[in-house]
Amino acid sequence: MATDLPNEPGESLKNILECPICYVSYDNIFKTPLLLPCSHTFCMECLSRMCLFLRKSQDFPCPLCRNLAQIPPKGVPKIQPNFDIVAQLPPEMQILQEVWLVGYKLCSVKKKYTMEHKGSMMTIHLLSNDGQIPPAPDGLITIEQHGCRAFMRSVWGFGFTILLIVILLFVVLFLPIYMNRK
Repeated sequence: MATDLPNEPGESLKNILECPICYVSYDNIFKTPLLLPCSHTFCMECLSRMCLFLRKSQDFPCPLCRNLAQIPPKGVPKIQPNFDIVAQLPPEMQILQEVWLVGYKLCSVKKKYTMEHKGSMMTIHLLSNDGQIPPAPDGLITIEQHGCRAFMRSVWGFGFTILLIVILLFVVLFLPIYMNRK
């Protein structure tokens, strides 16, 4: 299992230090390893994306074993970190940064250790088009496709696109040759 300590000598430490959903290495900010009650570990960003349209009091299933876990009152960033994995991170990454959820964004302040710099705000947009999807009604999870993507995924849209490319190639390549013959 990707989040348990290796039992076999050949099992790599790298698999333990990466999220089994996004396969990105854990860190001390947005990719903080969070421990679910079922003992599986995932990064904060992946769990936040999974729970984006759930109500605060609603349980969510673990992506691996489907055991239910509850979202804390202040959101996914307040789930307990997996300190066994944090202890295996490089020393400078073992101090966890504070992260909070604002709407569809994870936010953190990168702390500077000089008196003249206060720090900079870092955010991750959990929706690629933040603010364009209206909030989902209670108890309903919505998925909205963009018009272009929905059109291209249809058979007619794909066929129409191929037809346009063929006509364009004909006009660009063969029409000048035909016009020069006369």
